[in-house]
Amino acid sequence: MSRLPELGVGLIYSPGLEPLLQAHPELVDVLEFEPQTTWIETGSDAEPYCVRDDVLAHLAALPGRKLVHSIGTPVGGSVRANAAQLPLLRETVQAVGSPWASEHLSFNLTPDFFTGFFLPPRQTEAGIEIYVETIRTLRDALGVPIAIETGVNYLGPRADELGDGEFMAAVAERADCGILLDLHNIYCNALNGRQSVERFLSVLPLHRVWELHLAGGFEVEGYWVDAHSGAIPPPLHDICRDVLPVLPQLKAIIFELFSSHLPQFGLEATRTQLERVHDLWSLRQPRAEAAHRVQAPASVTPAKTAIAPKDWERALGRVVIGQQPSSELEREFARDPGTRLVASMIEEFRGSMVVGVYRLTSRLLMLALGPDIFRALLEEFWKAAPPRQFAGSEADAFADWLLARGLHLPQFEAVLAFERATVQTLRDGRPRVVSFSFAPLPLLRALADAVLPDNPGEPGEYEIEVRQDGPIRVGHAHAPAVSQTFPFH
Repeated sequence: MSRLPELGVGLIYSPGLEPLLQAHPELVDVLEFEPQTTWIETGSDAEPYCVRDDVLAHLAALPGRKLVHSIGTPVGGSVRANAAQLPLLRETVQAVGSPWASEHLSFNLTPDFFTGFFLPPRQTEAGIEIYVETIRTLRDALGVPIAIETGVNYLGPRADELGDGEFMAAVAERADCGILLDLHNIYCNALNGRQSVERFLSVLPLHRVWELHLAGGFEVEGYWVDAHSGAIPPPLHDICRDVLPVLPQLKAIIFELFSSHLPQFGLEATRTQLERVHDLWSLRQPRAEAAHRVQAPASVTPAKTAIAPKDWERALGRVVIGQQPSSELEREFARDPGTRLVASMIEEFRGSMVVGVYRLTSRLLMLALGPDIFRALLEEFWKAAPPRQFAGSEADAFADWLLARGLHLPQFEAVLAFERATVQTLRDGRPRVVSFSFAPLPLLRALADAVLPDNPGEPGEYEIEVRQDGPIRVGHAHAPAVSQTFPFH
């Protein structure tokens, strides 16, 4: 794919990085962003997702070229994502001028539920046939070339599957697509007992690698986790130095840092990582021939019984979302410590979605009940309901569950109603009025500062008007409203 433009060094976008983008635009040649993180679920079957034009325009205006990295239409499963995402992705690709788009060779859907995490696909001939067709469909829908990302896999290796590198090579060759080589993912896999980095790269069609991802991680329960938490580990830096000269079609290197780790890692440390990645970028040799040639991987005959991709997906998905194993395959997965690690990460992610959407309500629960009881409520909810793909839906499901459970806590329903109105207004743009039986500002301001006041506010009839395009208007129900801007929304 020599016609693809050479983009350079970049970052995965998060709002907290914008001061760095403005202060050092010379360090960011390309900005990669995940469109679904900016979408809002509407609850409508006709138009299930809202894409705000102002958000898209803001992203397009940021420094650097743009790349689209989808996180909602993975190509490593037998269940397709909601088709309504495809035209929105195509519009996004066109709006920001993304020369190619990338997606994960993983799955997160079964016929019955969303798994809450990207899970490893079934690495067999039957799986490859499905994934190749899905990649072709995504390419046709988006109208640009597609690169598939090498995934992280915390499961132990299996005798009835292709090796990691052989599997990726077969999919990329048969789909005639590009590869997003996430070096930190295959570094994690090697440290966690799967295929070595050397073996993985030795069978990969290196001329198909258009993009590299680099990141940091940390150890959890004996596993190295793809946490996107900070600096590139020195051994990974050395691996990158070795492989760069034999990637003849490399067009971009992206440093990944989750927004949740940015406050601790810091903008200055991020800048230092970008400078190191620029040094790595200088090692590439665009006209070099790849030193390795892919060897056509042989088919693998299962040792005992053939596990169909759809059965693999349902069994693995059930185990990691905490369902009681009901088949031999599920019991096998449950014995793998890697699935327990994934299950714990799914729980943490689900909790972060609830807290991120209903921040004030969550703080009220934690301050009034204590963190342990709040955690126990979340765990009870997780057992009762499968994950949702979008944070708003996950938080709404938890709120509905709490209300149905009959939680009795002063001011809980009022604070929740206020935050729900705010989310609904973001979804549809319509202003809403929320009524209170007490003066709301003292409580809301205290919760914004993570404090629980002794008194919630003077009794009376009060209202807050929530609007999408301006400050929140607060007033007594029988008096003129005054404008108040809340920094926490």
